[in-house]
Amino acid sequence: MTKPRLFTRTLALLAGLLVATSAHARDWDTSLQDFDVTLRPTDNSVTVIEGKPEALQGMVLKFQEGGGSYPGVRLLPPEGETWNFSEFTCLDVTLTNEGPKPIYATVRVDNPGHWRDKPWNNEAARLAQGDTKLIRVFFGYSARKPGHPLDTENVSAIQIFTGKASAGQEIKVDSIKLGKTPSPFRPNIQPVDGYVFGGGADAALLKFAGQNGAKVSGGQDGPLKVAFDGKTQAAVISPKESPAFDLRQGYLMEVDLKNTGRTPINLAGKVTSGRGDTDVAQLDAAIAPGQQGTLVIDFIREASMDVSKGRDNPFFENNKAKSVVILANEDGAQEFEVTAVRLTAPPIKLPDWVGKRPPVEGDWKLTFSEEFEGDSFDMDTWRYYAVNYWDKISRFSKENANVVDGNAVLTFEKKSGYHNDDPDYPRHNDYTTGYLDSYGKWVQRYGYFEARMKLPNAPGLWPAFWLMPDRGEAAGNQWIRQDTKNGGMEFDIMEFLSGWGPYRFTTAFHYDGYGKEHKATGSGVHTGVDEDGYITTGLLWLPGLAVVYNNGKEVARWESERISDVPSNIIFTFVGGGWDNEPIDDSQLPDNFYIDYVRVWQRADLATEADGYASNDG
Repeated sequence: MTKPRLFTRTLALLAGLLVATSAHARDWDTSLQDFDVTLRPTDNSVTVIEGKPEALQGMVLKFQEGGGSYPGVRLLPPEGETWNFSEFTCLDVTLTNEGPKPIYATVRVDNPGHWRDKPWNNEAARLAQGDTKLIRVFFGYSARKPGHPLDTENVSAIQIFTGKASAGQEIKVDSIKLGKTPSPFRPNIQPVDGYVFGGGADAALLKFAGQNGAKVSGGQDGPLKVAFDGKTQAAVISPKESPAFDLRQGYLMEVDLKNTGRTPINLAGKVTSGRGDTDVAQLDAAIAPGQQGTLVIDFIREASMDVSKGRDNPFFENNKAKSVVILANEDGAQEFEVTAVRLTAPPIKLPDWVGKRPPVEGDWKLTFSEEFEGDSFDMDTWRYYAVNYWDKISRFSKENANVVDGNAVLTFEKKSGYHNDDPDYPRHNDYTTGYLDSYGKWVQRYGYFEARMKLPNAPGLWPAFWLMPDRGEAAGNQWIRQDTKNGGMEFDIMEFLSGWGPYRFTTAFHYDGYGKEHKATGSGVHTGVDEDGYITTGLLWLPGLAVVYNNGKEVARWESERISDVPSNIIFTFVGGGWDNEPIDDSQLPDNFYIDYVRVWQRADLATEADGYASNDG
């Protein structure tokens, strides 16, 4: 039976019909096998114009403004069937932007399954006007890192789409081919019992290099031998084939050294990443000939980050570390051996003032002290329920917010049910979590806000401690009360993506709404934990000033007339996802977000009648 040509499909589209049609795809199979393909636009805003007869090559996608969120085309096997791509490693799609505006294009390869489980692999590219680019999706990878373990014997769709399109955008599909290119991706190197080099680490995974004339030798079967004779020289230890070191399980890099020369050595060092490096660390004291010592490189910055420069500030990405660099630091001959490089995370000792007072002088009064004593929450202070704006997979339940052993415990687990425990609520989710906020119950403008928290370990989780504006019941609906325009601001004091590991979080400030005028600034933060596994993070909020402290150390500062002047309530969220996280692993659930205390102080000259507890729940 002769198959309908793609041109038939085009006529159907032009007539406004959405009846699917098939086409041979000989050009996208390197072994010249035939695959039956059905084309299906995502909605009426996408027009598909045929390419070569009985082929996908040359197909053009035209986009109209006002379509769905991800307009494009789906390539499907015959109804009730799937494709077997098991002899291939990747899908290559070459696209040309034939429209007048830049366009972001994504190529996705799907397995059957619910969209919430994200059973697909994808890659994307930005195409300027006239650009032609190859988008290659390696099976088992997404965004150039391990992703959904695609079942290549059971492929249910290929999708080519963009973001919300504007009028006149169009892309041409130059070719779609299956390939056998070996995957270039290697997992990042994880320390073995903490060791990156030496100890139980595999030196065969490493490469060693000298810079600016430095001489290096050995390293594979013993210590790395280094000789410097100039201040600008360096020795570099980096992955041989893997893209990076994964240093998420610590915040200190300790480099063990032995002086094998005739003069003292006085070295420095740093760890690098694509987005930025650690501070340069110095030896505490020069190491005498024949003696041993340790160079300690701290991921925690010495200086506070000035966030007025925006989020483009350099930041060391501990999960994507490129190299350990040992710097000569001074002129003259220095000879030494590197015997080990290891990642550590000793407990942090906090300054005595933490938890007792704000970090600056003034006439301060403790205005809010929630110690989570007893076995239940004070409902004059907290709410269990709210709209979940932050992920599409979890629901809030009071059963997952509990007081246990002096902590508020929010639990994230694989458990289905209705959002906010309301059977009439239209949202039903497969994961359940706890939520707390003081909206309508307690607010304060300015002051020092501090919480002691223990973060979860399971991947894919997103706990946060933050503030939102609350102008009071008289302001009207919640979106008006909590609008971040008109002087309001979202203060993200501590926002943690568990895919970063336990020693890193971010702090951020969002303002001017969440639409086109939205603005944000902030900073990544490296941290240690105290002997009980907690971090203590606080916000000093004064007129024109916001300063974030972590474990008693200033980590971020923003001085601006735009700092919020609107009373704000406290929020603790514990949802899934985030912008740079790993997939949730159900086998590691349930997991908990612990809050030991929340304390707030107010400076006497800044206190207002709006501060404190509301007369009703609002």
